[in-house]
Amino acid sequence: MESCSGFTALSCVSAGCGVGDPATVGAELVDELRAIVRASSHGVLVSAGCLLGTACAARPVAPVVVVQPCDEERRPVSGAVAVGPLRTTADVAAFAQWLRAGDLDARLLPPHLLDAARRAAARRG
Repeated sequence: MESCSGFTALSCVSAGCGVGDPATVGAELVDELRAIVRASSHGVLVSAGCLLGTACAARPVAPVVVVQPCDEERRPVSGAVAVGPLRTTADVAAFAQWLRAGDLDARLLPPHLLDAARRAAARRG
């Protein structure tokens, strides 16, 4: 996929994503997302409730983010990517590097960061 000019990042703020839990990288992720959005021309950060539905109970407490690549008019240019759970500082750094690069192809993420997407697909299929 070509680089997109914008994105919407949906960040889960439920307990299942570790918001307010110092044992997770939730606060670090939120800080990183805010910095990336501030530095972008067409990035938007949205806080939302649970993004995974019933799959939340079956996974470790760790943040999940859904990223929708968009053009400068906020129109989606490809499918949304569920990223996470993000368990470590290295996970947050890899995700942030991917988001900053702008080529929001899920294949460019470390495979373990696509666990949420695989579980969601399994529920649908």
